[in-house]
Amino acid sequence: MFKKFKKFYKNNRIYCILMIISILCILLIGTSVIVYFVAQSNTSPYGDRLDGIDEHDLGSSLTDLENFYKEQTGVNSATVRLQGKIIYVTVDVADEIKNEEIQNIATSSLEKINEDNRSYYDIQFIFKRASYNPFFGSKISTNTNITWSNYSYDTEEKTTTAK
Repeated sequence: MFKKFKKFYKNNRIYCILMIISILCILLIGTSVIVYFVAQSNTSPYGDRLDGIDEHDLGSSLTDLENFYKEQTGVNSATVRLQGKIIYVTVDVADEIKNEEIQNIATSSLEKINEDNRSYYDIQFIFKRASYNPFFGSKISTNTNITWSNYSYDTEEKTTTAK
């Protein structure tokens, strides 16, 4: 059998070398594809954006924040949830509540989260009123104030009217 292989190799040397090279290339490509997909399935959907989140434990801050909103006058219900590095605050308020009052409530609620966590987490506020458009606000971790959107500049009005 070894003599047959030796004879075949001697007669077809170039084809044997090309076959060995192509087999090595196929193995290399196959290994690369497998490593790529296995490594991709083992990573977090957030990538490395959540590095250091263990050092910023909110503890009971989310519950305190939710209770703070529920204690405010004009608030029907409130939910607070954490997803990644964003704290989502959704509050149903009465139609009589003005935009300035909503802004004051949201600003004073930031005291329920300590300074270290306020500078790490983003906060998204959604204030819903039955008859009007939602009133949105957001505070990014690197900023100290809340940015508001989707409201009228007319402070005489109690609504968020679309212009």
